[in-house]
Amino acid sequence: MKKKNIVVATLISFLMLGIGFTSTAQVKVWSIGPEVGISLSKYGKDAGTNDFKLGAIGGAFITYSILNTWAITTKLLYAQKGASFESIDTKQTLNYIEVPVIGRYFLNKEGNFRPNIFLGPSLGFLAGATNKVGSNNPEPIDNYKDSFNNFDFGVTAGLGLNFLISTETYFILDARYTQGLSDVTKANGNVSNNSFGLTAGLSFGF
Repeated sequence: MKKKNIVVATLISFLMLGIGFTSTAQVKVWSIGPEVGISLSKYGKDAGTNDFKLGAIGGAFITYSILNTWAITTKLLYAQKGASFESIDTKQTLNYIEVPVIGRYFLNKEGNFRPNIFLGPSLGFLAGATNKVGSNNPEPIDNYKDSFNNFDFGVTAGLGLNFLISTETYFILDARYTQGLSDVTKANGNVSNNSFGLTAGLSFGF
């Protein structure tokens, strides 16, 4: 119940932020587009010894720009997290439908190159899990919902680089770190998802 309250309060805060800016905004721009990339993830908090594992990220985003310097971006992503256990030559992958909701601050008001920093909550919904032992193919974990929690809540922050390539079209690079705050397992202890992500995408304004 406490986790749900945190999520609701965070989303309401971002909504109120958007409403406050809208009341004084002179320029309002929507943009949308696809993005793909890679992640490096591992388990944190009470997890035993584990190492970073490479994964994939892909999906789409929509951004609402405010006052030339502020924007709110919501993403809908397929994101692979988990960890590698070198001692037993095993890689564990947790597949999430991830929804980051981030506030962006652009370091310049206009131009062909627009760097920005961002921060916000990230909501993850578990869609599957696999184990890969050695060079074998990944094997689905049966009844994975008995071992892992369905919901993962975290905070994500990073740096964005927007390059104008055509009218109202930007090539975008986002580098971010996501710190998991909730327990991803149903075992004793508290295990978090911690991950770095690098994505590239195209933003089409409308």
